Amino acid sequence: MNWFNPYQYEDLQARSVDSYANAKYTMIRAYLRGCGSLQILNAGCGSGELSFLLAADGHIVLGLDPASEYIELARSALPFEFTARCSFQVGDIEEMSTEKKFDVVIATDVLEHIKDDGTAAQKLITLIKTGGRLMITVPAMPSLFGFHDEQLGHFRRYTAHTLKTLIDSVGGISYERIRYFGWTLIPVCLLWSKILRRPYPLAAAGKKRTLLGTLLSFLLWLDTRSPLPFGTSLLLYAKKG
Repeated sequence: MNWFNPYQYEDLQARSVDSYANAKYTMIRAYLRGCGSLQILNAGCGSGELSFLLAADGHIVLGLDPASEYIELARSALPFEFTARCSFQVGDIEEMSTEKKFDVVIATDVLEHIKDDGTAAQKLITLIKTGGRLMITVPAMPSLFGFHDEQLGHFRRYTAHTLKTLIDSVGGISYERIRYFGWTLIPVCLLWSKILRRPYPLAAAGKKRTLLGTLLSFLLWLDTRSPLPFGTSLLLYAKKG
């Protein structure tokens, strides 16, 4: 199967200045703070920005993605000082060997791309050591499904209930936290993806110190500190065993 998506590739090229993506990365890093150096699998790593940040925090990171073009982006952008702690591999989650186990498995915006998300979730959990952690982000609120989802090849958006049900169907995982994120950006999603049917302006907003960029940063700051029972994304933190 060809996993390369031109729309997603363009999105990945702007990922380093995507305030929305980086706000989620900040929450993931905060969750692991104080845990020491961990062996981490970043499944569906894309262009590698989260992997770089985790390596900067002292973790040993393997980034996995089935699209060789995305892995090439990650390898070309990998800072030299992280080469001993961060590596990238072209591969599919379902086909990955289960011989090696990880302290943490992370999948940011991955499951929605996979038709059989149950099998994918089961494989992710199989790759975690007993006592290890699972961290997942997915797009939320099926009512927001629109142009952006179609262009990225999403099969679905989730609710907290459907995401919990999916993970519960695999078993062996206990929840530590599940939260929505992005409630401040629901109007943006509705306008651009549902009504105008155009790409989001979020990544572009992060490229310059404009009024829009400043407003976006403030909204995301507010969002991280004031979770509500709805939003454009879901973050799930869980522990195995």
